[in-house]
Amino acid sequence: MTGYAEALHALEALQVFGIRLGLDNVRAYCAAAGHPERRYASFHVAGTNGKGTTAACLAAIGTRHGFRTGLYTSPHVVDLRERIVVDGRPIEGGDLVAAWDRIAPFVTAREMTFFEAVTLIAFEHFAAEQVELAVLEVGMGGRLDATNVVTPRAAIVTNVARDHERHLGVDRPAIAREKGGIFKPGVPALVGEPGPPEVRAVLSAAASAGGARARFLPDEVAWSVRRLERAETVFDYDSRASSPLGGQRVAGALRAEAIGLPLMGAHFAGDAALALWAWEVAGPAPPDPHRLRAALSGVAPAGRTEWRHVDGVQYLFDVAHNPAAAGRLSAALGATGCGRSAIVAGILADKEWPAMLDRLEPAAARVWLCGVETASADRRLGSREAAPLLAARPWVVWADSVAEGLAAARAAVAVGEAEQVVVTGSFHTVGEALLALGLATPGEPYMRGSRHPAVAAR
Repeated sequence: MTGYAEALHALEALQVFGIRLGLDNVRAYCAAAGHPERRYASFHVAGTNGKGTTAACLAAIGTRHGFRTGLYTSPHVVDLRERIVVDGRPIEGGDLVAAWDRIAPFVTAREMTFFEAVTLIAFEHFAAEQVELAVLEVGMGGRLDATNVVTPRAAIVTNVARDHERHLGVDRPAIAREKGGIFKPGVPALVGEPGPPEVRAVLSAAASAGGARARFLPDEVAWSVRRLERAETVFDYDSRASSPLGGQRVAGALRAEAIGLPLMGAHFAGDAALALWAWEVAGPAPPDPHRLRAALSGVAPAGRTEWRHVDGVQYLFDVAHNPAAAGRLSAALGATGCGRSAIVAGILADKEWPAMLDRLEPAAARVWLCGVETASADRRLGSREAAPLLAARPWVVWADSVAEGLAAARAAVAVGEAEQVVVTGSFHTVGEALLALGLATPGEPYMRGSRHPAVAAR
């Protein structure tokens, strides 16, 4: 048997193959292994933003309704094992090794990518753990993503915004076509935010081409934020009647008031509403209002508007990694009266980082744009590359590392220039900051204080 360190090293070595979209490798493995991905029901979740939160909500709902539930997400904040979770518990090192030993000969022979290999580990682990339901988050796009070999109970697209243009296309309709590639015959095709008419039209066409009919959350569900606070968003949900847009009534429709979600931002309520709707439409059991409320009350994925207090300073961690997500974070800070923030933003070079900085400006006393040490060399933004565009943004200062940015931001709070430190820009940035502040342990999964509701349910 391979040792745990050896397995991690072997997986990391696969990063050399970069990003390679396509289904041939995963399909071939699944067929050869007796289709582990078919041994449980699943939900499949794509989208530019919010898919991790929607997936986490669905997984918590599944566990609260008595189903042994797996959750596969990406990327991780600190440790790889965060990506593969069963009933709120990350995969154990020994189980990861066992799954790697099963897939390693096939992966090596076909020179599979890191993401393909980790996806196969998730499939194998969920089968070995005899999960009854798996919630699978798309890594990138959808049509050619390694997860797109399942036939789920529902195929979900949270929204469509610009991100990963190098791989998915340069405009929103092109990106929508890729995300709509998860729609399949006879499978409910559910969309959270329809977007502008051209995006809605593309998603509808993608569903039709896939043998399904696209259904849009605002057409069938009324949801609204009742209260927005720093540590909680409270919203109402009602699918009892169709909206004026002409959606169809959902069988066994639900009305629930004052649902609490321990996240800050109206967009998170939208993600949770989409998960509730998906369960109503395609869940393996009728929705129980008390179980739904209990499930959502503890859904707080790591690094999503996560408040922590360290040495007298308030920190907010958020993994916003594209302009739309940065805009949502800025809006949430404004809506909750957080005041000006000292922002530590470590952004990858292949992102639209100038636009992200501009979206953060309304919330910022100052921004420290940081180098990200854990990013691969080809994705690491450098001071020389950033300098020309920073010259036009005097409120942004370069910092060589996240640690350097944190020190400067803490000093700004200490002298009253800002009310809190906000860490954002990527999963890498949040992970580096949590480690630097002693809030996470190297080599250990970071699970936000083990607050996942599934743990309490077992």
